[in-house]
Amino acid sequence: MTQSIFKIKRTFLIPFITVVVLLFLLFLISLFKGQMLEKIILAVSFAITLFIAVEATKRKIIVTTEGLQIKKFFRIKELTWAEITQLGVVILRNKIYFILTTTKGFYFFSNLLENHALLIRSLVDKVENEKVEIEVKNYLENPVEQRSLIVMCWFGVLICTAFIILKVLSF
Repeated sequence: MTQSIFKIKRTFLIPFITVVVLLFLLFLISLFKGQMLEKIILAVSFAITLFIAVEATKRKIIVTTEGLQIKKFFRIKELTWAEITQLGVVILRNKIYFILTTTKGFYFFSNLLENHALLIRSLVDKVENEKVEIEVKNYLENPVEQRSLIVMCWFGVLICTAFIILKVLSF
């Protein structure tokens, strides 16, 4: 049984995990010198981003000859090729969302996955032709990479770093 595994891009995960670490560092610094509201906001921000980071690192889509597995944090959805009723796409500038309609519900994923065009090509090859929207096939001719979210994460790293420097210098 051959399988292909598709995960979230490392070019997104690296800056995002860096933001989580920097938020934790900022929270630790605020414990020594910071107001109560600041501590609460940083603790909540850290907890939320940590949860999202763990979810992003655990998320996988596995394509096998029998079907598709969508692995998320504490959840695994297994779908056979016959259960897929439609494969569609929604394009919002550089953010692309692929919608998988199945007999078990709706599933969507973005172009933030590594080799997402290969994943879509695999799905198109395995799913019956009438279940694939024409827009998906048109998209495969010119796939779009999502870089804006990666740039925003690096911008977040810079902002967190600036706050840490300001906080340390204020001692």
